[in-house]
Amino acid sequence: MGRSSFFALSLLAGPACAGLLACSGGGALRPPTSDNQADDPCDPGGGGTNTGPAPAVDAGAAPVPLPGGTGGIGFDDLRFSPTLSMLLVPAGRTGNLDLVDPSSEGISSVGGFSSAATYSGNDSFGVTSADEGNALVYAVDRTSNTLAVVDPQTKAIVAHTTLAATPGYVRYVSPTNEVWVTEPSMQQIEIFTLGETASTAPTHAATIGVGGGPESLEIYAPSAAADAGKPAYAYTHSATAVVEIDVVARSVAATWPDGCATSKGIAVDSTNAWVMSACEEGMVVVLSMQGATLGTATVGAGVDQIAYDPQSMRLYAPGPTAAAMSVLSLSAAGSPKVLGSVQTPSDTHCAVTNGGGSVFVCAPSAGSLLFIQDPF
Repeated sequence: MGRSSFFALSLLAGPACAGLLACSGGGALRPPTSDNQADDPCDPGGGGTNTGPAPAVDAGAAPVPLPGGTGGIGFDDLRFSPTLSMLLVPAGRTGNLDLVDPSSEGISSVGGFSSAATYSGNDSFGVTSADEGNALVYAVDRTSNTLAVVDPQTKAIVAHTTLAATPGYVRYVSPTNEVWVTEPSMQQIEIFTLGETASTAPTHAATIGVGGGPESLEIYAPSAAADAGKPAYAYTHSATAVVEIDVVARSVAATWPDGCATSKGIAVDSTNAWVMSACEEGMVVVLSMQGATLGTATVGAGVDQIAYDPQSMRLYAPGPTAAAMSVLSLSAAGSPKVLGSVQTPSDTHCAVTNGGGSVFVCAPSAGSLLFIQDPF
């Protein structure tokens, strides 16, 4: 039975059935555990006294091996493109940008990036970040310091340009039809104007200084007709703060301390105008786009990149130190609440969701993704 059929049956069967199926184990991880709480998906109605954080449950994580991944891959950035209905998986030292169908788990690889025979144990080699815009994919290679334009139909690099410094993250900026690349070693974001055709290389347009950063990058574009004409912003981090950048003016508009000792991943809810900031020490902070703190929640330490589903208002935060991914729900007012956590490998630090409780996390040492169905 395909996963799409399974999901349909789960919806008909109801949340209780879905929770039991998710906690049936069957993966390579430890057997499921229970915190004996009534809301525990692995022990519904169990009741009892909560003496601390609930143990992570085994959600039956299913491996999705990537071509050439045996021996490990230095993952960093994972994205989902609604336009392509594909996960964008920069597969580091394999030399590939992998396009993964989240329904069938079919994989198409785009080669031509820097490659190495062995995994060094970090995420500093080869293609490490990608984003989609206008049905093209923009990817950065940390070894060659290049920005590539990928045609996902022909599965080929059709143009590339040299960057000013080693790249961090790349994002397509729809309000201005530009591509922005973070360059932490220069404490700047480099902006590129796109060519008239896919095969025309992007050209350098400007840089924006971000002292103490930039770390991560997300774009806020007004999402409703009623919001038309409102400013568009980019959000990134300095070491201990969220930095808001006016996309059109190409300048820093505001800086807000986020309470982090070390700020890492960032996510944006364009409908509710929220910014979610992940702290490496093990905390998630939600802010309004006026800089007010809406709430905080404690998650596993070592948190790096996070994933957010705006439809369900759920946030996924892998914490390598805890070898678990925290699952959080945001209230209508933006306050985060930890629903529980699921077991992950001890080096899982990045995640992506295509919605519907479907989450893929990176497993660097295994050179694969892991599929997890949200059990909460």
